[in-house]
Amino acid sequence: MMNQMITILKRFGLSEYGSKAYISLVQNPGITAYKLSEISNVPRSKIYEALNKLEEQGLAYFNLKDQKKYYYALSPEQTIQLFERKQNEELIQLETEINKLNTVTENAQIQIEVLTNKSTIIDNVEYAIQKAEKQITVSIWPDIYEIITKNINENIHVQGITFQVDQPKYDLINHRYTNYVKSSLTLKPFVVIVDNEYMIYGQTDETDMRAYISRDRTQIKMMKDYIWHDVLVNKYISKFEEDIEDEITLKRKAFFS
Repeated sequence: MMNQMITILKRFGLSEYGSKAYISLVQNPGITAYKLSEISNVPRSKIYEALNKLEEQGLAYFNLKDQKKYYYALSPEQTIQLFERKQNEELIQLETEINKLNTVTENAQIQIEVLTNKSTIIDNVEYAIQKAEKQITVSIWPDIYEIITKNINENIHVQGITFQVDQPKYDLINHRYTNYVKSSLTLKPFVVIVDNEYMIYGQTDETDMRAYISRDRTQIKMMKDYIWHDVLVNKYISKFEEDIEDEITLKRKAFFS
């Protein structure tokens, strides 16, 4: 028990000798340094140093009587209050310093997390969907669509576009079957944006699965604009009677060459 008390007191800044002296003073108030040295097993050569330190820490004091010092320990209740106050002050100071580390300047480097493990990617998608508060914007294939349907809260607005999903629910439209869709069947690129603050995007190709997490608002807005453009094109291109898919394919190849 004594050793445990000494260990705890040392966490609050007391030395080995200081801890022993304090405990003995609590048990034997109003004794001289000489007597305290005997009771606490603190060497006489160290007892005054230990007592002076306890006085500095506010844990001990003395009364002078007949030109002798009689030492007392701060009561256990007051000691606990003192430790709590000091600890709270240190935690407040620590919080202030940590917050300085988290300050992001305009020129700060954008941090992007990279995921290459299938289970980690799926776990992060599920977590993001479950933590959504208002809205999820997506560009997804059946695998991610299934994850959404299993984890989404009913009050969350889901919008965007799906690929190869027959009659998707929510505020989603299915991408028309094009040459681009055919070429993407293996890679299955996806984007999931949660509350305009968190984005996970990548591909669920079994041979090269990878995903990225970003909280950068500029990146998120750009990707959301891309999804909106995709929704808009697919929503209204069906109104054209002529088949323009071949022309689109040619222009896409030229654009990305």
